[in-house]
Parts: sequence; C-alpha cells; structure tokens
Amino acid sequence: AVGYQNYPDNTIDEFIRLAAKNGIDVFRIFDSLNWVPQLEESIQRVRDNGKVAEAAMAYTGDILDTNRTKYNLKYYVDLAQELQAAGAHIIGIKDMSGILKPQAAYALISELKNHLDVPIHLHTHDTTGNGIFLYSEAIRAGVDVVDVATSALAGTTSQPSMQSLYYALSNNQRQPDLDIQKAEKLDEYWAGIRPYYEGFG
Repeated sequence: AVGYQNYPDNTIDEFIRLAAKNGIDVFRIFDSLNWVPQLEESIQRVRDNGKVAEAAMAYTGDILDTNRTKYNLKYYVDLAQELQAAGAHIIGIKDMSGILKPQAAYALISELKNHLDVPIHLHTHDTTGNGIFLYSEAIRAGVDVVDVATSALAGTTSQPSMQSLYYALSNNQRQPDLDIQKAEKLDEYWAGIRPYYEGFG
C-alpha cells in the first residue's frame, strides 16, 4: 500500500494494526522531505505490532558535488542515525529519480556502514540506465538489500534487471543464491504479458 500524503495518527495506527494482522511483515516508511517527526509514530506502531520497520531516506542532490552543501554526506549519515535512534530496524535509501551515481552510492553506503548497526536497503529506478553499475558499487560497499525487477519488466522507470545483476555478479562472493533457470522461466511469462500493458508505459 502506498500513501503519498500525511495521515492522522489514528488512521496510521489502525492501518498498521490491520496490515500487520493480515500478513504484512515489513513496512517501508518515508517522508518526501525526510522529516523524522513525521516517521516516528509509524515506526513505533510497526514495532508495537511486532513487525519490521524500514525507515527510508529520500535521496536528492549529489553528495559528490562539494558546491551543493545541504544534501551532503553528513546530512544522510546524521539522518540515518536519527532514524536508527527512532527505532528503525532497517535504513532504506530511496533513489526515486535514479539520480544516485554509482560512486556516490559507494561513498554513502560505506559511510553508513561505519555508523549504523542495522541493515541498509537500496531502492532505485533505472531511469538513467545506471542501475546495474549503481548496484555493483553499492554491493562493493556492503549494502545488504537491493530491489530488482524481472528482466521483462525491468529498466527505465522500473528497477534494474534481476537477471542482469545476477550475471554481473558472476565470480563475486555476493552473487545471489538464485536458480537462474527458474527465474528465466518466470520471465518468459512476464514477457508475454508485457505487450498488453504497452499503452501504459
């Protein structure tokens, strides 16, 4: 479920209670302006229901550009530490526009790994076409989780290709333990479905 607006606390509480009761185990919680007080209620309610709270930071700017001083490396490290202190079980990096550069991902995740005690989850959209290189650098820096899509539905505004990432990590100790033949078989199904949705792309 996605809600791109603010909700009153009682709505948040009831939504999380019912979602948890009906089988949702991991809740990704974020605020478009990275305002931590807006996330605290949701994090606590998820914890109260015995589920996993992933607090995500919306990535913007360019931490490699020293002329851009607001959204710099320190900003994201401080924010991640605040979210961890608020009770997040996982820290997410939400690169919604695909603007996180591979070298920036390496720098950011390396620094976060030095300051956090919880896993780091990177989510990107492959809009710029850098997704596989971005994930490769993030993995080299120690990221714990990345989001992918099956090849037939991957790329552009979707996530990077699962199969491409698998092959890109050949001979790498962090190559996923994936039955690639079964993944390819599933992808054949989605390749057949995709043309029906061509008008929505």
